[in-house]
Amino acid sequence: MAILENTSKQKKMVHWHKRRFFQRLISLLFVLPALINFLIFRYYPIIWSARASFWKYSLMGGFQGYVGWDNFIKLFHDKYFWQSMGVTTKFFVMYVPSVVLLALALAVFSNQKKPGMEAIRALIFIPVVTSFVVVSIIWGMLLNKDVGLVNGILQTIGVPRISFLMNKKNALPTIVMISIWKNVGYSVIILVAGLKGVPKEFYEASIVDGANGWQRFWNITIPMISRQLMFITVWATLGAFQVFIPIYSLTNGGPSRATNVIVYYIYTKAFKFGEMGYASAISMVLLLLILLVSVFQMRLFRRDY
Repeated sequence: MAILENTSKQKKMVHWHKRRFFQRLISLLFVLPALINFLIFRYYPIIWSARASFWKYSLMGGFQGYVGWDNFIKLFHDKYFWQSMGVTTKFFVMYVPSVVLLALALAVFSNQKKPGMEAIRALIFIPVVTSFVVVSIIWGMLLNKDVGLVNGILQTIGVPRISFLMNKKNALPTIVMISIWKNVGYSVIILVAGLKGVPKEFYEASIVDGANGWQRFWNITIPMISRQLMFITVWATLGAFQVFIPIYSLTNGGPSRATNVIVYYIYTKAFKFGEMGYASAISMVLLLLILLVSVFQMRLFRRDY
């Protein structure tokens, strides 16, 4: 009997292991398309770019000679590289805090249990699923100094027409505004999901203890959604360092390089001047910078949970 019981247990274990194997295989098949996408369109280009950064390379001539660290040494003496990094830093400073704070305000507002809030959340999210190229073209027409709707309204109320995109002082803040309008909805949805996960008992207990609205928000809401805040901060940072489409569509880095962010500078070096190896070196420096900033932000937020 004991032998039969052991044999039965062994068969059950073998069956269980086979079942687990097939479950994992099926799970792998579901994620395989995404893995292939990442390998082909994400990781392979990074590896290729890392290799090209040590070569003199162009699209027409191919790999023309190994130059070692010369491309990296060159960029540290390139004044336009530093100028584009300065523009990118300005964009980051204006964009990231604005996205986080505005998303938090909109999330708290749209999380209220009032009629029509679902429609408001949908309206906030619509720009996210709209092509950035289309968004840029529409905003370009709206902000046109001569025939744009915005300037037409300003002139109607007695305000002089404003050159939003062709003025050195206004161009970058305008691009920031367009980017915020396009992307803030994604952060709002993430924060709304976090707010819905905060236990109501915490708020009820704080009311009993005499906490006011601001105290409940600061001591309960913010700590409970700190992971979501970390995520949208890192996500906004990635967007700030990689902004390209609105600049390519509206300003081409101008006027007077006022919107010449680092990714647009990489594009001009690679595809306008043919310096693909040098552009790859700048890309590697940008990748390292993004990693460092993102890790710092994640460690900073980790103190809150």
